[in-house]
Amino acid sequence: MDTTTKLGCNPASIATGLLLEALGADDAYDYLPVPGLPGSTVYVAERAALIAVTSAAAPMFAANLEAIAAEHRLDVVLLRLGEADHGVITADFALGALPCAVWVEQGFALYQDASGLWLVPEWAGPSVSITPAGFCLEMVAPFSTLAEREHGVRRAARDLATMLQPAEVR
Repeated sequence: MDTTTKLGCNPASIATGLLLEALGADDAYDYLPVPGLPGSTVYVAERAALIAVTSAAAPMFAANLEAIAAEHRLDVVLLRLGEADHGVITADFALGALPCAVWVEQGFALYQDASGLWLVPEWAGPSVSITPAGFCLEMVAPFSTLAEREHGVRRAARDLATMLQPAEVR
């Protein structure tokens, strides 16, 4: 028995796919070179968003997000895929499509529950829902306890890990 991974599937493309699915974006997207962001950056015009993925540790690329978001009036989300925190996916973002000043945060976690996919802070506070309406700043987090937050963060990490499991070929 051989084990292989599907062609084109890697952590960056699958993490991007998770966000694209939550956004309801069903078009084909190419990686786009954006100065100041990693090479694995996708522009989602219908959601006014740039999604980038890196395995680089913070603060690499973080200083560029606000300027890019402000210049282009786009939401810019940088997912960080790392092994250091047990597969937890973290995100730095700058919401530039808001009708007000750019909202910038760092070190949020990808969180999943029955209502969908979110970017959530380490404790309590504003969170970002990821829906077909785009990246939406929400003043109330989708969890009521830190234990609930931990379960949602682990669920999102497990979903990514499951999609990365090699397929068995017989």
